[in-house]
Amino acid sequence: MQADRVDVESDARFADDPYGSVMTVVLSGSGYEGYVVIDSIVENTSAGGVRITADLPLDEVRELAREMTLKFALFHLPRGGAKAGLRMSPDLAGPARLRALSEFGSKLAPLIINGIYSPGMDMNCGPEELRAIYRGAGIELGGITDTSWFTALSVFHCLRACASLLKVSGRPLTLAIDGFGSVARHLADRLPPDQFQIAAVSTIEGAVKADHPYDPADLARRKDASGDRFVRELAGETIERGAVLATDVDIVLPSARTRVITPELAQAMKARAVVPIANAPYGNGTVGILAAKGLICLPGYLSNAGGVLASSLYDQGIPRDEVEALFSAEYRPVVDGILHVASRHGLPAVEVAASLARMHMTARGPRPTRPVARRIHNRFVRPRLPRWWRARSARHTFVANSRAVREEIARWERTG
Repeated sequence: MQADRVDVESDARFADDPYGSVMTVVLSGSGYEGYVVIDSIVENTSAGGVRITADLPLDEVRELAREMTLKFALFHLPRGGAKAGLRMSPDLAGPARLRALSEFGSKLAPLIINGIYSPGMDMNCGPEELRAIYRGAGIELGGITDTSWFTALSVFHCLRACASLLKVSGRPLTLAIDGFGSVARHLADRLPPDQFQIAAVSTIEGAVKADHPYDPADLARRKDASGDRFVRELAGETIERGAVLATDVDIVLPSARTRVITPELAQAMKARAVVPIANAPYGNGTVGILAAKGLICLPGYLSNAGGVLASSLYDQGIPRDEVEALFSAEYRPVVDGILHVASRHGLPAVEVAASLARMHMTARGPRPTRPVARRIHNRFVRPRLPRWWRARSARHTFVANSRAVREEIARWERTG
């Protein structure tokens, strides 16, 4: 790999896109090559996780950055969408891995320190890796929330919303999870076995289709005990990892890389709904194929929104039980509304959600400067405010934004 290179280039793919400005930063260093794609900027800030794999293409980072833009816009959050990606060999481990990540952070220091890009956790980037990146930029992080628990919360509500439309009675709904990672593990803890069972599952260690559906809580316990290798312990038929989403189940949950649903797979799928855990699971043309077959297709940035929305509430001092109550009262009606509009108008839910998000994307561009007073307040004053005040403010904002989205859905319903 070429070392010590930093380039900033325009992103030709989105250069003519009317919904936001784009910056692509290309970096390489000791043991890694990386990208940062800023898909949109709002109030001179953007945010998105850092994905680390050995085979990460720039287009994947671009698409994930766009998904973050859509997520923030849909829920009226005042920040732009971005994503970082690192191609890093799995052989680079331990202190050497953390040094490479710290170097990556040091090269991004101007963007991170000024709040133009705020990195977060993503595939293979957990708290330790995120600390190393920020440390390289000269920032020591405090406590880091495990967002996977909160992502599972929103996925669960999307499953329940789809279940109410599928109207299956007399048996649990069957699920297939492609990529049983930390989110799926937390999700499994939430699934009542009399309502949901898992009939096929995969990890990086393999895939299996059950002879008799698995109890979700049992899979969670096996994941805790054996990690990704737990799939090798399960009774059932060993299948190709790519075949999990084609199994005969009610709902499939893609939880791996982007565009895993290819046109060929879409034609072969037997499920009745897609509830993504991961972002951007649909390949070109596949939503149309699935919609023509009658499948409910949710966008990942809707179903996994809890990783941003719910974790932010918790970080501002709202306890988990109240976060759960807020999501039941405010987030679930948003999902129900999108599904209702999609069903009534014969549109994919992916298209409805994107249309709602784009209502707010036209104004998502850079400002010459962010007011100094606001920067000082956000960085130095707000974190020192009483926890109860921050919680009250976060609660009010979440409720107001959720109800604004619901009103937009209702207006669409009234006007057609």
